[in-house]
Amino acid sequence: MKLPYNRPWLMEFADHPNCPSSIRIGVQNMLTFLWLNRIIPFQSQPPYILASDVLEDVIKDIEYEEEEEEDGDGGDNTSPLRIIDFCSGAGGPIEKIERRMNSNRISQSLSPISFLLTDIHPPISIWEKKYGLPPKSLSTSTPTSTPSSRREYSPTSNYYLSDSDSQPRSKSISYIPDSVDATNAPIGLVGGKKHLRTFFLSFHHFNEELARGVLVDAMRGSEGICIFELQQCDIGSLIMIAMLGPLSCILTPFTRPSLITLFFTYIIPLIPLVLVIDGWISVYRTRPVPHVLRLANLAALSLQLEGEDKGDDGEWKWEYGTRNHTWPWGKMLYIIGRKRRINGEENEETDSEDQ
Repeated sequence: MKLPYNRPWLMEFADHPNCPSSIRIGVQNMLTFLWLNRIIPFQSQPPYILASDVLEDVIKDIEYEEEEEEDGDGGDNTSPLRIIDFCSGAGGPIEKIERRMNSNRISQSLSPISFLLTDIHPPISIWEKKYGLPPKSLSTSTPTSTPSSRREYSPTSNYYLSDSDSQPRSKSISYIPDSVDATNAPIGLVGGKKHLRTFFLSFHHFNEELARGVLVDAMRGSEGICIFELQQCDIGSLIMIAMLGPLSCILTPFTRPSLITLFFTYIIPLIPLVLVIDGWISVYRTRPVPHVLRLANLAALSLQLEGEDKGDDGEWKWEYGTRNHTWPWGKMLYIIGRKRRINGEENEETDSEDQ
């Protein structure tokens, strides 16, 4: 079936296998800096705070619905919710989001949320430096007999959970050192526990077929999916991205740059150039809300055809909206899909106005 809004797919320079690592790292470091820091006077707060607030609201809603379901069943069916971040790269905004969310939860006497980083090309050296060495018990080679040939973790290799399965082994952030495909995630990714999947500034990297596969896999195996983009496909975003060239020259000294980053920023300005060109390609590839919802409908249809739709448990509801992150046109787009849990609640699509 030909998908709506279909258009030629463009690859970003930093995504190309032949892109020098020095350029790719310089671009990634600048994008991470822009996620985590406030630019005065154009921003009232860093963009990661907006994403953290949205994510925190989603988790509270899921936990509330689980409590309602528990009261209705007369038993204890709740279990800790994990967050699995896909396409994590060097980590992006996750570290500060985790710190802010769990600080708020602890102040409210709620249990901390555990975060798990994954990527199809995991930057092991960066993750080891930040989060330590992974356990040696991890295994992704156990074959499965399912038609989709999905990988499955060994039951004895809960990657970051303690033996009591109530707290992380050490920190609230851990990672999987093996390649994880967002369209075919391992079945036992968090020891079979409930989890929420996040995509920070990465969903637009998937073409139509892969994006649909991401949604199918999320709807098959998770409690929900949260997509965050810092740009939209509009003129305002194009203008904002154009400002990244001169802005990167101003901000680079604050990112603890290496000598090669300084060279490719000020002597041969390839990093500012790639930031702008790749940013424009990202704007071009960012899907509007109706497009993502159409893909979600097709994903639900795929699950029905596979016989994996499970009545009420298979129904999903979708919420979306924007939050202003940079004056005058910078907006964070978020699209949230999650499993419907309360009996009698209608599947709905809600829109949130700009804030």
